Amino acid sequence: MNKTQIKIVIIGHLRHSLDFKKIKQNKSSFFEICQIETINNIPSSENDNGYLDITYSRKETENILNNVNFEGIVLGIMNYRFDDNFYMHRSGDNKLCLSIADIDILLLNNGISLENFILKNIYEIVVFKNALNDLTSDDIYNLIHQDTRMCLFDMNGDKYDVVYNTEKPIICDECKTFLNKKSLPENFIKTLEKELKKIKKPLLCTVEIFIKKYPLLSILLTVLSTIIINLISNGIWELLKKCLTNHCT
Repeated sequence: MNKTQIKIVIIGHLRHSLDFKKIKQNKSSFFEICQIETINNIPSSENDNGYLDITYSRKETENILNNVNFEGIVLGIMNYRFDDNFYMHRSGDNKLCLSIADIDILLLNNGISLENFILKNIYEIVVFKNALNDLTSDDIYNLIHQDTRMCLFDMNGDKYDVVYNTEKPIICDECKTFLNKKSLPENFIKTLEKELKKIKKPLLCTVEIFIKKYPLLSILLTVLSTIIINLISNGIWELLKKCLTNHCT
């Protein structure tokens, strides 16, 4: 399977620090992050509503990414909202723009990393590319569905729904049926499902969420763990003392 080459373009200033090294080092059979660059000098939004909240239209992001040349897929990432409140739009033949505005707070408040959200969307884009061959095709709407199924292709019209399909997203039966009708490499769906399972919380974050959700049980487990460790330590110490005593005598 030929890997899709991807170039990430950071548009403007991101208010959260993102670990692009982690994103770039993600091992996938489907894609490879080749380049990461930044566009600092961006035009003012045409939608000047007199507030500090900056929004851009799909056409404006298309113009911002217009001079970015790359043979693979270009993914712009910005911290400004789209004027229609969606979080991702196609911005040209091989270009898309992803807004993490509002999404960032939702994810971080639920212990979900922004890096996982970006990776999830990259997988979605790559499937579009492989299944439809043309990112501008309206066939994309035959794959995306409005109801939330924890599926990679949930529309997430309500932004809060990204909480349900950002980590370990699935491929629902309906989407599998659609993809099976397409000319895809052997074991495409099986490999995709396997890789999607790797998009999960770090162990430390999982432990932290468990403690917050079950504080009393966490305390009990901590006490039991401490007792068990002490018993094992005492047992080892007594064994060592016995061995030293026998050796000396």
